[in-house]
Amino acid sequence: MLDFAALQEFVYSNRIVDSTIHGLSHWRQVEFNGLLLAPITGADVTVVRLFALFHDCKREDDGYDGEHGERSAAFAKECFEKGLLDITQEQFDQLYHACFYHTKEHQTDNPTINTCYDADRLDLGRVGMHLDPKKMATTPGARIAHKSLRAKVDVYEMREWLKTVNL
Repeated sequence: MLDFAALQEFVYSNRIVDSTIHGLSHWRQVEFNGLLLAPITGADVTVVRLFALFHDCKREDDGYDGEHGERSAAFAKECFEKGLLDITQEQFDQLYHACFYHTKEHQTDNPTINTCYDADRLDLGRVGMHLDPKKMATTPGARIAHKSLRAKVDVYEMREWLKTVNL
């Protein structure tokens, strides 16, 4: 059984920078978004929660960092190989792929990876970006993006709005 609180503390203590944009509040929102989507997409909740912890943990800064996904995936691999992640090889492979490609790939044929991608994309409001339905990897993610545009949700209020959205 994974102790997510302890794992979060470990990952957080091993991050490269202390980020306000890509830090703990973002990780928690990505987890919330993933848990919102997972029952509909059929995603593996454990992988989605782990993705929230790992995907941005090795960013070097808040600007463009094209290699942060690779570094985050490599760190997840180190943790898996050390026995810190009590998950199957299949779950790890999904986590690794999602972390590695989350800024480089639009969509896959895997609902868990796609859910991870959208969980991250649904938090773009924190950096002033509107949600784009065409850039979502899942049907529920696209539906949420459409709803946010129709409702004219202020991007900086997106996190609060997501707490009220009905899928």
